[in-house]
Amino acid sequence: MNKIIEKYKCPCCGFYTFDEKPNGNYDICPVCFWEDDPIQLEDNEYEGGANRVSLVQARHNFLSFGACEEEMKKHVRKPKEDELHGID
Repeated sequence: MNKIIEKYKCPCCGFYTFDEKPNGNYDICPVCFWEDDPIQLEDNEYEGGANRVSLVQARHNFLSFGACEEEMKKHVRKPKEDELHGID
């Protein structure tokens, strides 16, 4: 029997790629390459820390060109079927 593992939503791209609730554990989303930063989760306009751009800017960037930053485009991939739904 296969066990279904629920994933948590990336705060940047919105796909369910995190094994744990985003809380600043520095996991990196393979879909947008956002790094889960505790400071940027608390202040989504903060630039610096684990990510050079703010979470607000990273979301805009993802919608524009598919990655949190232009330089990260080479690291990203399309979401898998099981990353389309999960825990909010």
